[in-house]
Amino acid sequence: QARKIQVLLPHITEVLHDGNRGIKMKALVVFRNVMRHLKRKEASPIAVQLVEELLPLLDDESSQMRELSISLFRDVVETVVGKDKRRMKKKVRRSLLPLFFHMHDETDSVAK
Repeated sequence: QARKIQVLLPHITEVLHDGNRGIKMKALVVFRNVMRHLKRKEASPIAVQLVEELLPLLDDESSQMRELSISLFRDVVETVVGKDKRRMKKKVRRSLLPLFFHMHDETDSVAK
């Protein structure tokens, strides 16, 4: 099923830009589930693209959205293999400062 849904991921990514908060959160759950069921070699290029889409969500008003996006961010960073690691490192470096600030988030689950 995950491989079949993989075709829809670019369309689901668009929801992260335009959807309301509830739909965005459901899209993040879909990404989490699909990424967990793909082989790392298949998930790696998707992870590199997805990490950029997650950056704006790290600062969302909703603590649930922040927690979910940070959790998915961690998962996709760990998924990357091979030549995608270099591209991912560049993207992760840009997000370290915003992630550092979230370590002091007022919501304990986000800070964790």
